[in-house]
Amino acid sequence: MQFQKWLKANAGKTYSDAIEAYHLILEEKKKGKTKIDKQFEYNTYIRDFFEANQGRSLDDAIKCWKYKKSLPGHNLYEDIDLEVLNDNGVMDKETSYE
Repeated sequence: MQFQKWLKANAGKTYSDAIEAYHLILEEKKKGKTKIDKQFEYNTYIRDFFEANQGRSLDDAIKCWKYKKSLPGHNLYEDIDLEVLNDNGVMDKETSYE
């Protein structure tokens, strides 16, 4: 996505310029978390869910996402979102959210 934006913003640049930009983008990506654009809130949420909950299933992440987007406010992952799993009997009462 970032490279596509570069291409659009740099029409007329050479193929060599594009290759150089592509490699720089890859290096930035390796250094840390990349920014996911706002229209991809689902992707951001799922990434953050798994970062905080290694070992959880995609099904758990999707249940939490659906719960979160049904609430007013932002759609960013928070540990409190796991409550929906408890409400559905997926998580036992003694599970810690720490």
